[in-house]
Amino acid sequence: MIPASPGPDGTSAAATGTSPVRQILWLMLTVVVGVPAFIGSWIGLLFLGEHLDWGLSANQVFAWELAAVVAVVLWPLAIRGSLRQFWHQRGRRPDQVTAWGSEPTTPAPKVPLSVAQRFARAAVVLLGGAGILAICGPQEVSLLVLRALGVVSIGPASLWGALQLVTFLLLMALFLPVLALTERSLRRHPRGSEERFRLEVQQHWYLAAVTAWVICVAMGLMFAWLVVAYL
Repeated sequence: MIPASPGPDGTSAAATGTSPVRQILWLMLTVVVGVPAFIGSWIGLLFLGEHLDWGLSANQVFAWELAAVVAVVLWPLAIRGSLRQFWHQRGRRPDQVTAWGSEPTTPAPKVPLSVAQRFARAAVVLLGGAGILAICGPQEVSLLVLRALGVVSIGPASLWGALQLVTFLLLMALFLPVLALTERSLRRHPRGSEERFRLEVQQHWYLAAVTAWVICVAMGLMFAWLVVAYL
């Protein structure tokens, strides 16, 4: 097994990463607090929708709430997790890359950002969240996507394969332009320079954001399908 790469302060990822016990405790706390809060807010939204005459069914409200959780909670967390993984794997040969989550990771180093760069990151997060809501919230949109996947698939197993293929193609369609643009900026600075290091961190953030967005859209569509199929 490849040893964990050192963090920005020289300590290993294993030494600075979150322990499995702490991860389990956080997961339990999330389930114990999050599930009742989610169900309670769903019931509250049903009463509010009836009072305001939204004209939405119970499963439509549930789908919107699930999409909101993905867009507001999971999407920023997915960026953070993807960035840790990308930074952890940097500089490795193709035969050295390990599966995500199989090794402890440390956060990417923080670099100074200009006002424009901070605004660009905030715009990516806000627009990405809005896009997730627009795709996964309205059942008309999610059902249209699922029907399109059903046209090229036969049965649930084939539908899952079609979703994976579309997810991969969407990831490549977004990933490659971002990689090309950021690589162009990197080539302007010599290796080992402070500016190149700062741009590398920036590149990893945008690549992580693209990856996280595609994952969240796929997750939101899966949630939408579960609502339609079982609620």
